[in-house]
Amino acid sequence: MDQYDKLAVFYDKVISGKDHTSPYVISRLKKFHKKAQSLLELGCGTGDVLAGLQELYHLTGIDSSKGMLKIASRKIPSAKFIEGDIRSCIPVEKFDAVICVYDTLNHITLFNDWKRIFRNVSEMLNEKGVFIFDVNSVYKLNMMEQISPLIHRFDYHYLIMDVKKRSSSVFNWNLKVFENKGGSKFELTECTIPAGAFEAGKNMNALSERFDVIRVEEESGRKITSVTERIYFICKKKSS
Repeated sequence: MDQYDKLAVFYDKVISGKDHTSPYVISRLKKFHKKAQSLLELGCGTGDVLAGLQELYHLTGIDSSKGMLKIASRKIPSAKFIEGDIRSCIPVEKFDAVICVYDTLNHITLFNDWKRIFRNVSEMLNEKGVFIFDVNSVYKLNMMEQISPLIHRFDYHYLIMDVKKRSSSVFNWNLKVFENKGGSKFELTECTIPAGAFEAGKNMNALSERFDVIRVEEESGRKITSVTERIYFICKKKSS
């Protein structure tokens, strides 16, 4: 079973009410690509972000988890969903905007794969298309390791995340979900997901081959600092 399939049933419960990303994407597209009509999300998960965009754009989502996509397709029947690896899956159609949010890229640990995704996105975009993505910073992953384990309660269930550093840029996230089955009885679901992080400058250099990097910022729009935890990149496809 795909590691993410194990988490699919819990995913919306954990992030419920925390979608700040859809408003952010809308505000940036209104500013940098007002005429955008079609949008693709890489690593769309259960469609939480796409659900907040469905009134404005024709939507497509790609994800490797069949379980996540089943939930997403029920949530947004009008959207098109593709099961595939975001490192290699390239839809036939092109899009005005591509997004990759909720630190999806961090779950790919090789920087060569990040560069391959940047290259693929440029091919997926129409002329003047916009690419928006976010990543957890190196600072944040180091901090998460220091304060692990992290315990989150949702409904009557518990999520325990233990972050361990494997190398200078790769971390393991061990996730344990204790699902309450009534009273004091719990059922354990466990998986380990690798996460990688790279400095903002390294990302910008790789992006610059195919994109004009318009903004590198925090969600608030402020400039990033050495203690920024989540970094947003807004890029426009270079003219061919």
